Amino acid sequence: MKDIFEKMRKAIEHLESLHEVFTNEASFNAENRADYEIYKYNEGKLIEGLSNLNLSSQLYNEKGRQMILADLWEYIFLGRGYYSLKTTVEKQRFIKAILRFTNMLMTYEAITVSDSLRRNVLEKLGSKIPEIKDENYYEELKDFTGKVGLPQRESDAPKYLNGYFDSLLPKTAGGLWHELLVYIFLLRNDIGYIVPMLLSQRLISKSGHIIPPDFLIITTDRSVYGVEVGTKKEIQSGSFSLQTKIPTATIDTENSRVSDRCPICKRWIPFCDYVIDNYSDFDKAIRGAEVRCLDKCNIFSKEAIASGQCPYTKYSRRRAPTLTHTHHDYATGLHYHYQCILGKVPETTKNVIIDAEDSVALKTHYPY
Repeated sequence: MKDIFEKMRKAIEHLESLHEVFTNEASFNAENRADYEIYKYNEGKLIEGLSNLNLSSQLYNEKGRQMILADLWEYIFLGRGYYSLKTTVEKQRFIKAILRFTNMLMTYEAITVSDSLRRNVLEKLGSKIPEIKDENYYEELKDFTGKVGLPQRESDAPKYLNGYFDSLLPKTAGGLWHELLVYIFLLRNDIGYIVPMLLSQRLISKSGHIIPPDFLIITTDRSVYGVEVGTKKEIQSGSFSLQTKIPTATIDTENSRVSDRCPICKRWIPFCDYVIDNYSDFDKAIRGAEVRCLDKCNIFSKEAIASGQCPYTKYSRRRAPTLTHTHHDYATGLHYHYQCILGKVPETTKNVIIDAEDSVALKTHYPY
């Protein structure tokens, strides 16, 4: 990760170096003085034009910052990263990288529930970007204790503070990783040639503009389809289809199990090594989303999984009258961290759950 950030900094420093030389009058002699005058004149006109467009606020600004941060990552993976995808092996490595990055994005969101981690993030941002400390709710969020950035009914924070929190992370609550996961889902399932439109969310013509879906798919039979990630954009997708005659489908990620936020700790449950290794292997047939951990896992032993040693195992069970190991408060059908269940139930109940080695309850999921 440091290498990625360093390369991005080098690209900016390269552009800055060019600009600094050409704006420094001392760089020019009498023979090339005209070059300096031309550059300075056009720079002045460019600054004037860009200020009228308010373009700099589109590169970093509190308003819409989560979109800007997400765009940078999408540029890295989908704007430049695809140049690395020439062979099947490279495409498999790319899928694995996206799944690992998704786990990291999920971990960022631990600051929704961790006061100390959230404070550390805000202090680091304040030291790196001093002007961020002048934003209206910076100090209030830094000193806030409780859950923030969750759906309003689950948050301890007022709505405005939840909104400010969202501006600190790239497309929170799965927005960015759902888009990336849809991309690798389309790639792995060989739907067709994928055209990411995530960095071109407005297509311009002289007379107007249209808002495209997140992806265009060109199939082997030369058909073109749009794919929009998430609900509540049906009107937007319909307008695009009417204007372009390109049919557009919506992929709903709400109940995809990608991923689940544990109802106990409120953290997202990431992908495990078994899922990542198999999903990134094109020779592995994926015939369903659910993985029964006790039956399938080759990373941990059954005993280790049952005792809660794997941090990725989910628990989902409904209470059954004849199954005593389901007689506890968390047999609700929701998806929890299994470790959280074992940490919450009484010790005797914990031992019953472990001894049951319930292959139905202990699970995880592939992207789908």
